[in-house]
Amino acid sequence: MRERVPTSNGSRSRAPSRYTVACLALCALILIIAGVDLVHSETRLPDVTSHACRPDDASCFNAQLSERLAHDRAAEPVQDQYDSRAWVYAFAILAIGAVATGFSLRSNPQTEWPRIFTDLGAVGVWLGIGSIVLLLATDGNSLTPPPAPVLMLPVVLLVAAAAGTLLGRSEGWAKQSQVDGVRERVVQVGRLAIHIGTAGQARRSRLEELARWLSAVALGLTGLTCLFALIFVLAQPGCDTNGSPPDWTNPIDSIAAVTSIGAMAAAVGVLILRRWLVALVSLVACPLALLFVLASTCAFY
Repeated sequence: MRERVPTSNGSRSRAPSRYTVACLALCALILIIAGVDLVHSETRLPDVTSHACRPDDASCFNAQLSERLAHDRAAEPVQDQYDSRAWVYAFAILAIGAVATGFSLRSNPQTEWPRIFTDLGAVGVWLGIGSIVLLLATDGNSLTPPPAPVLMLPVVLLVAAAAGTLLGRSEGWAKQSQVDGVRERVVQVGRLAIHIGTAGQARRSRLEELARWLSAVALGLTGLTCLFALIFVLAQPGCDTNGSPPDWTNPIDSIAAVTSIGAMAAAVGVLILRRWLVALVSLVACPLALLFVLASTCAFY
């Protein structure tokens, strides 16, 4: 969480506090320990040698199959043990995150709380992207990170960010922040150089305009992706029939793929500008739409 300090042109971000840096370092240390634990656990499994078997050498294939079966049987209890430790790692990271969030809320005025929950949501989206990449990259390995504790981390952060954002809107934290900001600017009118204030305000306005534009692009392309995916799915025959889809559906799946790529690219830009709710919608809806498109073509049948 980044703190804000009053300056000659209002308020600006400064480096995270020592407590926040310490919490981030502890989380990184736990992730490193979890990774080392996974690699070390995999070294305990019996090796599977690669046999260059001739097509007519049945004994070679049987030996290779026996080694693979022994490897898989040995991996099951090791995977179960690592799954249990993974839950400990995940809850330890959540506890540290809760401490960091609580300290940020306690050390900042209530007018800064919406920003803290916005940062929490952005971290949750980035962590969700990293979790999906991790699960895809390790899929097929002898030992893999368990999906449940891995995905629990971003889900909990996003739920906490959404709850804090909704509570802040109901309690009027943002409105109070705006009132305090106006009062502070009025008090500092006599001290501020006009060109400095104008330049800072212009830069903030450009960033806000860029964020609004990227949000509109991301949501618009996400809507188009879902629309094209729905049209494509509804036009597909069932997987248990021998029918073929109409010819006019041929380019629709490609169009949906292109619009989804554009939507997710815009969502990443929106996420950098801390509009995490818009980014979350695009980064979740577009892959799901493409997944339904693939499923309608009987790719998983």
